[in-house]
This record gives sequence, C-alpha cells and structure tokens, in this order.
Amino acid sequence: MRRTWMAAMAAGTVLPVGAILLTTMSASAKTPGHEYCFHGTCHTVKTLDETRRLVGVTTKLKASFYDDAKKDRYNPSNQTSSGEYFRSDRPDNAASPVYPDGTKLLVWHPASQRALMIRVNNAGPYWGDRKLDLSRAAAERFGFQGSGVATVHVKVIEAPSKAEATYVRGRTYPPVKGYIGQFANIDAAAAGFPSGNTRLAANDAARGVNDRAAVTTTVSAAIAPAPTPVLKIPPMADADSQPKAKSVKMTSLELRVASNVEQEARKFLVAQRLH
Repeated sequence: MRRTWMAAMAAGTVLPVGAILLTTMSASAKTPGHEYCFHGTCHTVKTLDETRRLVGVTTKLKASFYDDAKKDRYNPSNQTSSGEYFRSDRPDNAASPVYPDGTKLLVWHPASQRALMIRVNNAGPYWGDRKLDLSRAAAERFGFQGSGVATVHVKVIEAPSKAEATYVRGRTYPPVKGYIGQFANIDAAAAGFPSGNTRLAANDAARGVNDRAAVTTTVSAAIAPAPTPVLKIPPMADADSQPKAKSVKMTSLELRVASNVEQEARKFLVAQRLH
C-alpha cells in the first residue's frame, strides 16, 4: 500500500488527501517539538508550550480531507497517531502535521461561513503546504469535498496535556461538538453567537464545564459576554409619594428584562397584600 501511494504521488497522477497513519509511520511520529518528513515535505509538530500560546490566535491555512480506510485508497488504516479510531463520518476529528494530538480547534470556512469544533487525533497530511486533514463529514459540511482542498481559518481553543498528546492504544478523547453553525467570522463563532447555535462550551459537557466559563477561559476574555444587569425594584407606593425617576438609556433587551421583572415583582407584592 505504501509503495502504491508513493508511486502515485511521484507520478503526479493523484493528489492524495489521506493522513499518514500507523501503517506508514510509527505511532510515535507525532511527538510535540519533533520534525517529520514524507516525500520531501517536512513539518514540525508544535510543542505544548507553543500550542498554549496560540490559544485564541487565528491562523489561515490550507486544509484537505480524507475518508474511511475502506473507501480511501490513500488511507491504509483508521488507527491514528493518537491511538483513537478515525471517524470519517463525524465532523469532529482531524489530522494535522503541526498541531499536537489532543488539540481542540475551531475551524471556520470563509466560503460557506460555517464553523466546526474539532479535535486533532492524527498525523498528516504530508503534501504541499496543507496543515490540516479534515474528515469527509467535515469537508461535506464545508462543501469542498468536490475540490478536495480549501482555505480555512483556525483558532486554537484548547492545548492538550502531555498525556493527551501521547499515543495511547485504543484511547477515546472527550467528545467535541463538531458542526456548530454559520457565522460571519471566526470570532463570532468563538463567541457562540448568533443565538440559536450551540455555544462552543457545550463541547465540554462531558467534563461538566460550564458553557460560558469554557468560552471565556479557553478563548479570550475579550469575547466574554457582558454580565446581565441587576435591577432593583422599589416597593409599591402611592403615586404622589414616588420619587421622580432619573432618565436612563436602556437597550431593547434590557427594557424587556426590566418589564418582565417589574411585572413579576408587582404580582408578588399584590399577592402579599391580599394575604
């Protein structure tokens, strides 16, 4: 299989989109800080410290995709460099020659304006300047399965621990969300807006991480949502005894919140008086 792959690449007859898996490279071939070369293309896996410093940083890069080993002749095995099984039918896992295994990435596709939350669990691709090999399902979500290659924006959401970046046979990482919706840009996707789309923090539900806290701590405090204003409702009194209210500018959302709170407060006070 390896010779067939290399011959096709050398002849230039096919552009492979499969990741380099355990049957073509050893399981240790994804060590943070190490350089690996294949067919004249070399990449260095970022160290864990480098990956941590990239949290919240947006990078533009070239991405391809690969499929299940039963369908993709350039993918000799669904076993990966992390030890987790490759799932081509799910848009939540991908290969990368530069991000350590276990890294959580937010990927935004400018052409479709769709965003995915993925976890890197494999090495490759080692072809040209591609830095990411998404699953077939991810490519279908973005709509570039026909062309095979696309430019995407990537933001590191969470760097892996040393244990997560090390090969463990048969491992299963905590799940991430996969497809999260359509957004105007990657920052909007990171903030979890517009409403109706699942926030990024929902990817950490398996570990009991609070939705809003996960976004603010792993991405950036700059995109944290503003705290909900607290309104103090004065007790009911006769109109003549009421002090004149000062003019305060409020947003439409704050006005709706204030109206709802005031209505509930008045219902409570009336009920108290009746008793």
